[in-house]
Amino acid sequence: MPSELRNTDDDQALVRGWLVNPATATGIHLADEADGWQFRSYAELAELTWSVAGRLRERGLGGGDEAGVCVVMPTGFPCVAAFYAVWACGGVFTPIAPPMFADMAQYIAHVAAILDQAAPRVVVTSVELETLVREAMTTAGRADEPVVVGDTGSPADRTLAPAAETALLQFTSGSTGTPRGVRVSWHNLANNIRMISRLIDWRPGEAMVSWLPLYHDMGLVGAFLTTVANQGDLYLMRPDQFVRDPARWLRAMAHAQHSPSPSFALGYVAHRVSPDDIADLDLSGWRTLAVGSEPVEVEDLRSFAELTGARGFSARAYTLAYGLAEATLMVTSSARDRPLTALRVDTATLRPGEPVRIIAEVALADDRWVSGPGWITGLGYSTPESTVVVVDDDGRELPDGVLGEMVVIGDSVALGYTDGAGGATRITDGRLYTGDAGFRYHDEVFVLGRMGTSLKVRGRSVFMEDIESRVARETGITKGKLAAVSLTGGAAPGIVLFAETAPGEWITRARTVVRGELGPAGTVGVVTGPRGFIRRTSSGKPRRRHMWQLYTEGRLAGAAEHPGADTTATSVSTAPALSIDRVERLLAAALETVSIPPNSAALFEGSLAEGFGNEGSDIDFLIVAPGDEQMPTLPTVVFADGRRIEIRTRSEAQLRAQLERVTGAGGDLDEDVLNRCQRFRNATVLRSSAAVDLDGLLALLPADGFAETVSGWWAQRSRHALWFAVALRALGADAEADGWARDGLLQAVKSWAATRGETYIETKWVPRQLDRIVAADPDIAQQVDAYRALPADATLDEMLTLARRFGIDDVTDDPDRILLARVDGVTTWPIGDRIHVLRDDRDVFALSDRGAAAWRGVVARKSVADILRRSPIGTELAEFVRLGLIGLSLRGGETLRPALAMCKPVRPVTPIPSTRMPALGLAGGGADREIATLSPLPAQRFVACAMEVVWSNVVLENAREDLMGAVKAGQGAVADIAAHRVIAMCVRMALSTYGIHPLPPDVAPGRTLAAMVPDTGPLRALVDRASALRFSAVLGSGASGLDELAVLDELAAAVREIAGGTQFPASFDSREQWRRTLDISYDWLRPAAYLDTELPLDEARDLLGSGGRQPHQRDGGQ
Repeated sequence: MPSELRNTDDDQALVRGWLVNPATATGIHLADEADGWQFRSYAELAELTWSVAGRLRERGLGGGDEAGVCVVMPTGFPCVAAFYAVWACGGVFTPIAPPMFADMAQYIAHVAAILDQAAPRVVVTSVELETLVREAMTTAGRADEPVVVGDTGSPADRTLAPAAETALLQFTSGSTGTPRGVRVSWHNLANNIRMISRLIDWRPGEAMVSWLPLYHDMGLVGAFLTTVANQGDLYLMRPDQFVRDPARWLRAMAHAQHSPSPSFALGYVAHRVSPDDIADLDLSGWRTLAVGSEPVEVEDLRSFAELTGARGFSARAYTLAYGLAEATLMVTSSARDRPLTALRVDTATLRPGEPVRIIAEVALADDRWVSGPGWITGLGYSTPESTVVVVDDDGRELPDGVLGEMVVIGDSVALGYTDGAGGATRITDGRLYTGDAGFRYHDEVFVLGRMGTSLKVRGRSVFMEDIESRVARETGITKGKLAAVSLTGGAAPGIVLFAETAPGEWITRARTVVRGELGPAGTVGVVTGPRGFIRRTSSGKPRRRHMWQLYTEGRLAGAAEHPGADTTATSVSTAPALSIDRVERLLAAALETVSIPPNSAALFEGSLAEGFGNEGSDIDFLIVAPGDEQMPTLPTVVFADGRRIEIRTRSEAQLRAQLERVTGAGGDLDEDVLNRCQRFRNATVLRSSAAVDLDGLLALLPADGFAETVSGWWAQRSRHALWFAVALRALGADAEADGWARDGLLQAVKSWAATRGETYIETKWVPRQLDRIVAADPDIAQQVDAYRALPADATLDEMLTLARRFGIDDVTDDPDRILLARVDGVTTWPIGDRIHVLRDDRDVFALSDRGAAAWRGVVARKSVADILRRSPIGTELAEFVRLGLIGLSLRGGETLRPALAMCKPVRPVTPIPSTRMPALGLAGGGADREIATLSPLPAQRFVACAMEVVWSNVVLENAREDLMGAVKAGQGAVADIAAHRVIAMCVRMALSTYGIHPLPPDVAPGRTLAAMVPDTGPLRALVDRASALRFSAVLGSGASGLDELAVLDELAAAVREIAGGTQFPASFDSREQWRRTLDISYDWLRPAAYLDTELPLDEARDLLGSGGRQPHQRDGGQ
């Protein structure tokens, strides 16, 4: 841009200074009604402007007092002159759109509302609009005359009057229909013009083409004011001319370098213009195409680039912008000649204040595009002049990648609103709270849609802009002909889709798309109408709430509602697979051999009654007896006509209880009760009974309500199975993860099928159910085919993506959302250096060194991902989960209870117990597996045996000391008694390590050992040798008794070897040895006390009560 514009500090001079020194060689080219252009130089336009300014001065318009002028004129040279005439007089300029396709009464009311709020000193219009404007002025309570710009005389005054702070009063109606006046200052305008000129790198001699309306900020500031400030050539079309002949815009671009456009217009051009229409054009000079009116659709960019690429246009010209009237126009924009950023967002997990999950990232280019749902484009970066931050509901700034509200800070933020009114978009202390939901990714701005018109579905945000994009993509209807409106006042979320097109088969497809976002409980409405019945803002965005208000009040002309939007299930054929005549003959044959209560009703149910089954399927009959007798669940089986027949009986009271349980009378639902209720609901009545109120029973559980229940039940199970698969994959258990993911996807399909009337619970008939659904609604065949064609090596991400298509939209491959959880009844027992884990007060697992190290890394309420980042213990965690030693939950507290289809929730695995013998020792159970070994002993016996080992060892040591003392003193009789105790304690220890409890009496130790533990020959030989010793005889003969004492020591050593107690104190002749004895004894006492195991000695209770300390020991004492 010219240096005098880039460096000036005079904001007013930048905007209106051209009037003082207008160019004669450049100007505005106005499209005529043929295919040509009318030209007026800036010098000619300046003369016309000064003439109109003279008319305004005659009406009292002066400078510096915030006096306003409303201009209601079609695009043309007089309109251009009127705009700048207001500014030449120092007034505040308010553009008002001329009528297009709107109802004239509504248009007059709209203009009157703006006049009432703007309170202009003068209203300017054209000859053709004079009547309408007069009517609007009268409606607004004004008695003055409009200034009608037609022929004008020579100007007498060419002086720029002083101006007040406000330059422009831009009215925006948003989605509500209530006009709001945005006060834009001269500095705002100048700052935005400078930003845009810098962005497009405006060069002298360049030109701009625009078909955008001059009353809209993108057309006014982005194209018109920027070009005029630079006194470049401007090729100007009216919007209706563009709609009739979009190729004319492209033909004009053969002479220009820059143009702005909303995203939808690019798709419109690609749809309407053929390559032959522009075969002779050279578009290689097109330097920038500024695309705004977010969200920018990747498909629009791609289709336009493919149409024009052969003519020299390059995607490098795209500059994608974010802007709004409250920021004058532009807030941020991507840079020209740089690749555009496209992100694929997991829309199923969008939640305000939480990180946005990015599935993929692509740099777009002429040879690199993307397709499919979920793609959004980056809209550039903050600059010193215009900064974007993202905040939460409390206004706190959020980090990069987190969804929140976009807030704009900078010199382009407007002064405020005329009435100071609040709303989704608001200006506070120079900060513009946009009401737009979005996030920053690597500091680039990404906008998803309007927060005020989005819908919360199961905690996530569904944006109407995304709904429109998805419906357009799936039905082929141009997005510009669609408007989605969220409904939040009912019991369930809902969306009404307005479409400017004729009704047809697309409606079914559109409903399917919308219901996929809402889930089975949501309501979907479709309303069609003629062109123009969708009300839009000046930027082309749907005025959603205003549309809904007009529709509910019956004031939306031409609107036609298409019923069926609120049903949650598509009707499918469920004719029985056998003829009723044959079924009745089979029932009669069966009842010849089966006795049933009198006055009972008989129903044909099951897979054959549902239209499934085959020649090998059972014939299922349900007999409903009057009264409340508790009939047996076991069926009676008979054979007739070559078929196996099952007859089940239920009293009316039993059946009612089942149905009421499903409707919320109490109790968790399981597949059995749902199956029984479903079979009854879809059964064919063969014999009715006045004594059984079948209609009353059916009324307890309406079809739609039952379908919703079944769908929700399957959906919940699917979620848990899929999340479990995510956890297992993170833990490295890929094969199990694959199996759980596939089953979770199957359950997702079952949930989706229930929304379409297929509530049969048994999963073996899923293929037939899908056949029937597709037959009833062929438009969903592609979705069903995607499931059927799922390859055997499909990845977890592919299965999660497919599950989202079937309504399970909140499961992502994010182990950070899965937490470790404590499990009731699981307790840790450290015994010396060995870790034991008790499960359900019954099972004892001894952990290996590797398992124990991993167990120490388990931290409840920490995420799986966080734990694995600290230590690579995925294999061990997976085993702990399988064994039920740790649980899993989701952030928010929901415990995962995964279940395979038609199975109860998974329960902890109980592996084969260890076959190692002895089963335990002083150091605990044997750990002969890689991670955790299940002891063959139940917990109570495990602890009781261990206590016997510990305390028998203590008594053994005491007895040995007594024996040694007696031998040294020559007390033979005393020595014999002490020796018997040593032998008895050794046998007790040996028997206890093999899990024997209660112990046999301490008599005949050798025989007892042989009988209880046959495979202990060497040990028994030692016991027999020791039992044969008589110290009284040995010492009486004068011998020392040391050889005999050595036999008993050898026995004790052998037993300690069996008990794993070779490191256990073998004597108590030092303080350290006694301390070690107390420590290991206390380790065993704790689990014994936890299980209320009977303690062998009173001293043991004392040690337990003292916390492992000796009585009366001082703190710090030895």
